[in-house]
Amino acid sequence: MRSLVVTDSLIWTAETEYALSVAKAESDGAWDVTLAAPRGSAACEAAGADIRPLELPGRDPGRSPADLLADVRFLSSLARKERFDVVHSSRSPAHVAAALAFGRTAPLVHLRGGAQRPRSSALNRFLYGRMTAAVIASSDRIRRWVVDGLGVPATRVHRILAPVDVGRFARRRGGGGIREELGIDRGAPLVVNVARLAPVKGQHFLVEAFARVAAERPDAVLLLVGEPWSGEPASVLALSERLGLGASVVALGRRDDVPDIVAAASVCVSASIGSEENSRAVSEYMAAGRPVVATRVGVVPELVAHGVTGLLVEPGAPADISSSILELLGAPDRASAMGREAAAFAEEHLSRNAFGRGVRRVLSQIGAGA
Repeated sequence: MRSLVVTDSLIWTAETEYALSVAKAESDGAWDVTLAAPRGSAACEAAGADIRPLELPGRDPGRSPADLLADVRFLSSLARKERFDVVHSSRSPAHVAAALAFGRTAPLVHLRGGAQRPRSSALNRFLYGRMTAAVIASSDRIRRWVVDGLGVPATRVHRILAPVDVGRFARRRGGGGIREELGIDRGAPLVVNVARLAPVKGQHFLVEAFARVAAERPDAVLLLVGEPWSGEPASVLALSERLGLGASVVALGRRDDVPDIVAAASVCVSASIGSEENSRAVSEYMAAGRPVVATRVGVVPELVAHGVTGLLVEPGAPADISSSILELLGAPDRASAMGREAAAFAEEHLSRNAFGRGVRRVLSQIGAGA
């Protein structure tokens, strides 16, 4: 069986990661997988040796009609030379290019793993309704956007939660390395947030919340783990200084030992105020069996069952975040039980095996499965 994944994305985004997860799932299933992307695409760099990369000529087909036309010509030539059992598109320009190039010669499955709502235009209604065999979405919210906003039959739009490496996180239990590295007492409450340092990820709200936590638990430490963006971590650390938190808030930057850091956490937090249509961090927290406090954004309410696998709060509400953290710190048995339930959910729904089963089920329904 042969598949083609087409993306116009140059940088690594949630959509890129979701599309590559589909490519790897098919490759793991012994499919012959080709990935078509612009030169220098992050997706091609991360694809691995088992996926054949092809270079699309267009650099910016979303803005340049000439680039879009170049991609259509390239894919049309590919369609004449090679047979594919299924073609996947990721992002709108790639969706258009793949539909124009392949027509109905191969089933077209559109992948939606990002937070941008599709426009309810005549072109999109035709593209989704007449040219697309199925849509795979990373959250039920995206699924509803396609069904309700574009009128696509619900039977053709499938939600498959984005996968994480469950085993990599589940194997780490009670890691103490980061506590030793930073001199954090083994019994001190450790709150961990893994996300790029950017306004949408809500670290400023989290630091405000942590000030309330530290007032009751002076030995508590907050670790911010993630790539610094413009103005960070200076801005968030300045806030922590103004709140009198000092060394209780530590920005670690990007780390390669995230599973060990998460394993050492007393509570893991996602304070995002938007996006999170994949929410890899929350999925990884759950895979590690950690109690979670997370905001109700994106796919998060589909991952975290309030009171069962974690606690949900409204975005941009520091008081709610702090009270939820303190609730879990004050009830360690309940927090541990939530962590166990979270790990069980991750194993059943968030593993790469579960994702692969979901993809194969969709392909079978459209007649493209082996």
